[in-house]
Amino acid sequence: MFKIILVLSMSTVVMWGSIIPKLGGESDHVDRNFVRDNEKKVVVDTKNKKIYNDASYGTKLTYDEAEAYCKNMDYLGKNDWRVPSYKELKSLLELSRRPIAVKHAFQNVQEGIYWSSTKDRYKSAWYVDFDLGRYYTSKYNYKYYVLCVRDEK
Repeated sequence: MFKIILVLSMSTVVMWGSIIPKLGGESDHVDRNFVRDNEKKVVVDTKNKKIYNDASYGTKLTYDEAEAYCKNMDYLGKNDWRVPSYKELKSLLELSRRPIAVKHAFQNVQEGIYWSSTKDRYKSAWYVDFDLGRYYTSKYNYKYYVLCVRDEK
């Protein structure tokens, strides 16, 4: 009888261990669609054909300053950079990982709030918080980080 209980208990542990992700640690799931180019300091989203500039940032900007920064950026001989949309920024979150993280390929994203280009009708724009995994709107005069993106052509 003891052997039967032991075998059933071990089977249950093995089964649940493969179903439940590691608690408190990182999930084994890594989004392979995001590839880092260390030399160019960019991250390429191969699935959606986007290139994110992942050079070091340090300055927080208002919404208008963030828009101008990306619009005027000439990086790698390309001048069609822009502030990513709310959906593009939200797709960079790894909500299945604890603590919440940004896609593995990014190395220079700050734990903080980043502007999106998506505006609402109340003179605000959407942001994504890469520290807490939340997203909401904020007035244009607040200062947050910016991450520039361009479409791969």
